[in-house]
Amino acid sequence: MQRNDEIQTDLRAFLAAVEEGGEVRHVAGAHWDRELGAVTEVLYREKVDKSPLLLFDDVPGYPRGMRCLYGMLGSPLRLALGLGIDPAQSGDRRTMLDTYRRRIGRQEPIPPRIVDDGPVMQNVDSGGDVDLLKFPVPIHHEHDGGRYIGTACGVVTRDPDTGRINIGTYRVQVNGPDMATSYISNGKQGRIHRDKYLKAGKPCPMAIIVGIDPATYIAARYTLSDQVAELDWAGGLVGRPIDCIEGELTGLPFPAHSEIVLEGEVSPDETAMEGPFGEWTGYYAGDAREEPVIRIKRVYYRNDPVLTCAASQKPPHSHLFERCFIRSAGLLDSLEGAGIPDVKGVWVHQAGAGRTFVVVAIRQRYFGHANQAGLVASQVNPTGYVGRYVVVVDDDIDPTDMHDVIWAMGTRSDPKTDFTVLERNWSSRLDTMVTDEKLYNSRVVIDACIPFERIESFPRVAQTSPELAAEVRARFPDVFG
Repeated sequence: MQRNDEIQTDLRAFLAAVEEGGEVRHVAGAHWDRELGAVTEVLYREKVDKSPLLLFDDVPGYPRGMRCLYGMLGSPLRLALGLGIDPAQSGDRRTMLDTYRRRIGRQEPIPPRIVDDGPVMQNVDSGGDVDLLKFPVPIHHEHDGGRYIGTACGVVTRDPDTGRINIGTYRVQVNGPDMATSYISNGKQGRIHRDKYLKAGKPCPMAIIVGIDPATYIAARYTLSDQVAELDWAGGLVGRPIDCIEGELTGLPFPAHSEIVLEGEVSPDETAMEGPFGEWTGYYAGDAREEPVIRIKRVYYRNDPVLTCAASQKPPHSHLFERCFIRSAGLLDSLEGAGIPDVKGVWVHQAGAGRTFVVVAIRQRYFGHANQAGLVASQVNPTGYVGRYVVVVDDDIDPTDMHDVIWAMGTRSDPKTDFTVLERNWSSRLDTMVTDEKLYNSRVVIDACIPFERIESFPRVAQTSPELAAEVRARFPDVFG
């Protein structure tokens, strides 16, 4: 097995470790026009997070070696490798989540180390040589409005007021050889940075990592405070500074071991149509709109580069497992930071597209504890954006197990008294239930805990005790083999 630092900061070392774990499937000859996304969707719909990482090569019209990758972190094993967790712990989501949070809880952010060279500098295109379709950029879904080069990516921007560097994952469409557009939802840090430049009539510097390593990708998808830069956080995760190169045009940093990086500027006065795109909701939500044009002036890439891809579809899909895991970890951070006591577990469920169905498990300590936990969970990052349902359960319920959760809802909550509806919450035009430019939604907090006043007198659960379960497993091994 590869060392953790190699696995997390270089995609190729990570791929070697995944190959060793038996979870890479090489696919030859699939077309960039819808076939890559369709193969991935059909496979993941059948096998979900037991599906392999898909590495597409020999894409028609492109030289062998220019590859597209789907499902980078789409299984427990691959996410464990990307996070530097012992793969042996990848069989249980709660154990894996607890291990990960203990690890990052001991680590401080480590700023990147700026270097002059690295594998991503093997090829540099500028001026008239820039051609985004030099790479096998897919049409991911059948009704997408174009080819999307940025899906499993990291968009790098700098706050013009504070200088803070942000990396976020936002979709990027190819509109011409050196021209792209990106949709960034309102309230996201990259959107805030971009809008500050554009409102001042200035171009916004931007670098887009479209062949990204696991550590940077995880950081780009993690919800961090404005005080912590994603590259610093990723360095803390790895345990050492990440080697970064500053772009020739913008000075923005990007990892030296990236596969492909685009560098340019967002125009304050030029727009083009962007979308539609099959989004995380499982719909073509938001339609096509005019978005500011990104003029790409430099393209940096390795020999035989890998374009990292993430096609969202109706759940389940190829990047949903890591989305749910990362957001669950972020929610635990937020609840603890808000001072909510005795939170015993959370899970942001795949069936809710990684946003719309969230479960929090607590050990009740006082009247109102469950409602307090649910109300906070409904608003904090990373679940405050386009949330819908938050369910709070007792700590005897496994929040990752939908059977357990629905059972608790059906036996421990009363719709008249235990459902709290909240209005005018943070939403987006990607929200299928938003019908105008007022980007609010409503959501509900469901208290599915035993009423606090009845904890001692509530009916006993009809379930075999752990002791008897262990006894019968030992006595009848053939039954359970």
